[in-house]
Amino acid sequence: MDDPGVADEASVPTFSWQRDGSSGTPTDIYQLNFEFDKTITSNFRLGLNWGYNLNAVHGSKTAGGLQNLFLTAKYQAYVNGPHEFIFSAGVVREFGGTGNTNQGADRFGSTAPTIYMGKGLGDLPIGLLRPFAITGELAYNFQDVRLNSTGDNMGGQNALNAGLSIQYSMPYLQSQVKDFGLPEFLNHLVPLVEFTWSVPTGGVVMPSPTTFQIAPGVIYMGDTWQFGVEALIPGNTATGTHVGVIAQFHLFFDDMFPNTLGKPLIE
Repeated sequence: MDDPGVADEASVPTFSWQRDGSSGTPTDIYQLNFEFDKTITSNFRLGLNWGYNLNAVHGSKTAGGLQNLFLTAKYQAYVNGPHEFIFSAGVVREFGGTGNTNQGADRFGSTAPTIYMGKGLGDLPIGLLRPFAITGELAYNFQDVRLNSTGDNMGGQNALNAGLSIQYSMPYLQSQVKDFGLPEFLNHLVPLVEFTWSVPTGGVVMPSPTTFQIAPGVIYMGDTWQFGVEALIPGNTATGTHVGVIAQFHLFFDDMFPNTLGKPLIE
């Protein structure tokens, strides 16, 4: 899931592993992804995503290849500081054929109008629950080439994609609610759980099933960086049958380089 706001930042890298047995032959899927986000104005940013897949099929040779390139344009439309609320809208564009189609990249591209929101609970009189926050994401993915009724044209299915995260910020607890004198390491942690799902749509003879995934984990927040790790738990058999893992190292350029790389191009 993406953050609901805009910022100058980068994920270098995001690593994930998950085992897939849907084809009957177990396959370990490793992904290494990179993301760079640059603010053009204080409310508008562009984000670039690219990555590499490595597919280790049991009993066969391991093969890898680049993923398709993604470009995201996001506009931060509304911020209410006192009520800790933020809303943004954007468009995610996948450039088909920029990755290795033999290793999972789609031949054709897609476009996904997306909305993002975030709400902290610090403005509510709920005591130790104030450090909770919720973020959400909702997108409709339009394929450039729709899958035909026979499934032989290399097209894809349109889909409604959504995500929801629930977080508890220990830094917020320590600084804004009550300092319990906890060890410094604990005061940097943000436990969270993410829920993501995808519902394919459109008239094809054999539509893909809905997928649902649960990802509990924790983030360590530094001054200019953060590191997070989550388990990837399939919510149904269509998503998978094995628990995976995802880890990410994230840099905040607006804190690291506030006068150069970390500020908008147009002020």
